[in-house]
Amino acid sequence: MKPMLSFLSLVVCLIFLLLMVPVAAAQEEEVAENQEPSQEDKIAAEKERLEAKIAELEEKPLEEFGSQKNKRTRVGFYKYRLEMLLQDPDKYFSEPEEYQGNLKGSD
Repeated sequence: MKPMLSFLSLVVCLIFLLLMVPVAAAQEEEVAENQEPSQEDKIAAEKERLEAKIAELEEKPLEEFGSQKNKRTRVGFYKYRLEMLLQDPDKYFSEPEEYQGNLKGSD
């Protein structure tokens, strides 16, 4: 009877291990999801977003901007932000800016 008992114990242990692997993997994924993204991940995501915005603006027709100057200004703003991100990411994230368009001065 002893050989049967040890075989049965082995089978139970294997089943237990097979059931625990997905649980452990799910717990690791949950921990990874709850962690804040690293600085490198934030920079990469923001760089991708800015490059996509620049490409989108460059593809739009001139009529949508009203003039070549307006288009260059808008694209230039996002290129400037991309340069700032690559040069000083801490400053980029601590001083967010939004495109304001052509603002008239208050005289």
